[in-house]
Amino acid sequence: MEEVKKPLEILVAIINHNHNKEGIALKSRFSQHIDTVLIDSGSTFSGEEEKDFDFTLPNVYYNGLLNKAYECFIEKHSHLFLITSDVEIEDISKVLDRIKWVYENNGSVSVYAPSAKHSTHKHQNNLGSNHLRKVTFTEGFCFVMPREFLDEICPIDLEINRIGHGIDMYMGFLAMSKKKLAVVDDLITVDHPHGSGYSGKQARIERDRWYATKSKEAQKYHYWISKDILKNRLGYWFIKNIIMGY
Repeated sequence: MEEVKKPLEILVAIINHNHNKEGIALKSRFSQHIDTVLIDSGSTFSGEEEKDFDFTLPNVYYNGLLNKAYECFIEKHSHLFLITSDVEIEDISKVLDRIKWVYENNGSVSVYAPSAKHSTHKHQNNLGSNHLRKVTFTEGFCFVMPREFLDEICPIDLEINRIGHGIDMYMGFLAMSKKKLAVVDDLITVDHPHGSGYSGKQARIERDRWYATKSKEAQKYHYWISKDILKNRLGYWFIKNIIMGY
């Protein structure tokens, strides 16, 4: 009997901290096409901005926002499209159509991300291929992830990791360990400015503390993929075949 594919039902979650106007604008554009929520973490509002947000939380950082996005899932949703509110997207319809095409025509793809212009990770930037590229992980500012991955990641204990470093790499681990792909799409490009507003040292402490709660296999993956020299096509092959033995 032929396997019946579940319909692709995406929830867009726009997460915000003090990029209020940009977040509100993104919600307005996405909500014309698809289920969309706008979630805030500890921002300062002016005028009537707050009324445009679906949820306003204290400053819970990235992982608190991801947890809330996970709570917003209802039964019909199959995938989460998470976007930080400072991401610049030119054509919403084009992005959504492309995501639909990717998941409906590539059964091996689990984690999807558009390419970027200014990522600190070279593999996330647009490399001019005009197609999908398999990568060890996608960055966490704009990506699509299936419900079953969310179920394995969330809820995240904010006492262990609230800033959010390492979650994107763990998605890559889940994809590879399940014989699936994390991909970056050079046909779609978004812009994401540099800067974080938090302590990199503290983020790394929390990341390592969180990975200590994960399997030895996940810890091994993270150890190797954290090396910049392996964040390329050859590195993908090396980690998949030599290090992880998949």
